[in-house]
Amino acid sequence: KALFERAKKSLVGGVNSPVRAFNSVGGNPLFIDRGEGVYVIDADENSYVDLIGSYGPMILGHAFPNVVNSVKKAIDKSFTYGASTEAEIELAELVKEAFPQLDKVRFVNSGTEAIFSAIRLARAYTGKNKIVKFAGCYHGHTDALLVAAGSGLLTLGIPGSAGVPSEAVKDTLIAEYNDIESVKAIVEKYGDEIAAIFIEPVAGNMGVVVPEQSFMTQLREITKENNILLVIDEVMTGFRSKFGGAQDYFNIKADITCMGKVIGGGMPVGAYGASSEIMDMVSPIGP
Repeated sequence: KALFERAKKSLVGGVNSPVRAFNSVGGNPLFIDRGEGVYVIDADENSYVDLIGSYGPMILGHAFPNVVNSVKKAIDKSFTYGASTEAEIELAELVKEAFPQLDKVRFVNSGTEAIFSAIRLARAYTGKNKIVKFAGCYHGHTDALLVAAGSGLLTLGIPGSAGVPSEAVKDTLIAEYNDIESVKAIVEKYGDEIAAIFIEPVAGNMGVVVPEQSFMTQLREITKENNILLVIDEVMTGFRSKFGGAQDYFNIKADITCMGKVIGGGMPVGAYGASSEIMDMVSPIGP
């Protein structure tokens, strides 16, 4: 409690992510001192079984010795160089091993960066501007996808946050999760204008909602038939159920795959990847 009172004087709401504020559940936010395997220990020395795993990245548990030793070894060399390293190549090769459908990847600093880069890439590759997201799916605080769903089946985007101009989301369309008919209705009306459909293959932000297999299969078919890129956000699902992520689990392949800090064991890193044809649009090769 003392830490929370102190934090509120320097941090917005005393936290660095709204979900940590406990506003919707009441009580005092937890302040964690350390993690040990499957447990986290708070500042009052209370121990909890950690069912969150930092929202995905800590799949080996906290302070796993091999990971800790590798991090220490790397830090002894330095933190960052602003230049290329062999480690980047090794990580890229490992990501490709998990997702064989990827020819090339580009590393960024977060899942949010991966998503907004994928938006730009999809629009550049297709020459189209509209994108589709699903109500309840969260793709980071990217303006174009930070959109609330309207009441109708087919809804043009309206901003879900103050500070997001309506122009930023005017090309965002909202479909209903697990409802393939809502996708068909949007594609029928705007098909020639849609660059990509973005989806969390398991909708984490609205309560871990698992998609129906038929929904995922038909979604892939519809996008292929209409020359729309399918962008799968594996920020939360990547490597958790299977090494190949939700795409392997549901036996579908995205045109563009986005990943978050799970690929860095919790470090601030993300990536997006696709076929060479798509990724070669990216600088320094493409425009």
